[in-house]
Amino acid sequence: MELKMSPKKKKSNISIRDILKGKFLVDDNSFKHWKFVLFLTFLAFWSILSSHWADKKVVEIKNLKEHVSNLKSESAYLHQILMQSKMESKVAEKVAKDNVIQSNIQPFLIVEK
Repeated sequence: MELKMSPKKKKSNISIRDILKGKFLVDDNSFKHWKFVLFLTFLAFWSILSSHWADKKVVEIKNLKEHVSNLKSESAYLHQILMQSKMESKVAEKVAKDNVIQSNIQPFLIVEK
């Protein structure tokens, strides 16, 4: 069996100083570097955009929770008014204007045989 050795890759001679100066973007093999830079730029924009979307959703959720809270309190208030208007004394007051009075005779049940 023959073992083939993989060819050694050339080490890049790019130093930190070259990166800071931007020399890696104007070299002969700069196209692959530009693709990577554009990819990083796209990721940065995507991150910022998703952050803004998330913030917008948080504000929308807060507003909806406040709206639900207002609707719950309005519902409780209307329920209270309904319960008070169904009370026998309140109904008697309202129908007294039409000369309707409460009967003293107990109602009876009619059963069919």
